[in-house]
Amino acid sequence: MIYYNFPFSIEIIWGCVMKKLMLLIGVLGCLPLGCAFYSEKNKMEQYGRTLDTYETAMRVSDFNSICQFVDPAAMTRQDCLKRFGGIRIVDYKILQVHVAKDRSTVDQEVEVSYFFLNNVILKKTGYQQTWTYQEKLNKWLLKGGPPAFK
Repeated sequence: MIYYNFPFSIEIIWGCVMKKLMLLIGVLGCLPLGCAFYSEKNKMEQYGRTLDTYETAMRVSDFNSICQFVDPAAMTRQDCLKRFGGIRIVDYKILQVHVAKDRSTVDQEVEVSYFFLNNVILKKTGYQQTWTYQEKLNKWLLKGGPPAFK
């Protein structure tokens, strides 16, 4: 009988296989966490783009665009447009922002400077905005619509 003296044993091979298997299980176990992080990051980047577009629309008094961001369940498009009757928006400032832990709701304190077209006296109003992420629509919508300008 001939015995071969290999420089490795079955225990060493089995240990290497087990280490690679454990590493693979660890990586596959973390994959959903990475996907969840990417999803949350993407959601907040989309919020930033949405808010930039909304802010620009407010500053140039583009009321049609503004009303596209309002949740139809909260206010109809016609009711939204009625709130802007006879005004011009001069400035839109975000004073405070609070993001919910699940990152699906953002509350903001906002100040809007405006004037009525028939009376050029600058006015300011502060109000609370709530933005919610609509999973089915894959976009951010404003609950409650724009403020009532008086």
